[in-house]
Amino acid sequence: MTPANLTTLIRRKTRTTDVTYTDAELLVDINNAIEEIAGHIQTMRPEVFNVPSKFDLVANRREYAFPVDVLNSITSLDLKFGASEDYVRATSLKRTPEELVEANIQSDYGSQPHYFIRRKAIYILSKEVPTLADGGLIVFNAFPATLTDLTLTTDLSINPSTTTLGFPREFHNLLATKTSMHYKDVNSMALNREEQNYENDLEKKLGEFSVVDQSMEELIVTPSSASLEDNGYDY
Repeated sequence: MTPANLTTLIRRKTRTTDVTYTDAELLVDINNAIEEIAGHIQTMRPEVFNVPSKFDLVANRREYAFPVDVLNSITSLDLKFGASEDYVRATSLKRTPEELVEANIQSDYGSQPHYFIRRKAIYILSKEVPTLADGGLIVFNAFPATLTDLTLTTDLSINPSTTTLGFPREFHNLLATKTSMHYKDVNSMALNREEQNYENDLEKKLGEFSVVDQSMEELIVTPSSASLEDNGYDY
């Protein structure tokens, strides 16, 4: 479903127009519903909103800046220190080491990389850091992108960019229903049968969505730093 179709459906459910239910009001209600439903989805399948992103390592640089929302939702960090090497999972430290002497860092963390967060950046503790394209792979959790334009004709499930996610197709109709329920609640309107059964329908859909077919290998495409172009990260 596209934002344009979603808008039409919600206004049909609520028997409104762009005058009685303005675009500005509708956008707020849709985005609130997206956040609420996405929270339920994440509870059932925590990995579903994970976004992988590769970044370049720079010789002798240990600190790499990322947006705060990324730093607050890191799922994993993997590093490699040679083009022919495999990625190694880095362990998160909750506390900043008391001293950051290069010789000690390489001695203490040379066999197993660690990292911690400071000054809106990740700080890598490892053996010597080389210059290496796509040497870092960070996976973070990101809720679906909020809507900004109700006239768009791109399906809601399509990722807006390499670092933002679309809204799962399976929940599009429930998104319309939840939004219409909010409007009717505010305006003291009776709910129809579908809206009255919203919680049961949501629970059923979440149950279906939580079942992953183990016979199929899940492929996660990790964009390279080159393909990300200007992703907003300040390396």
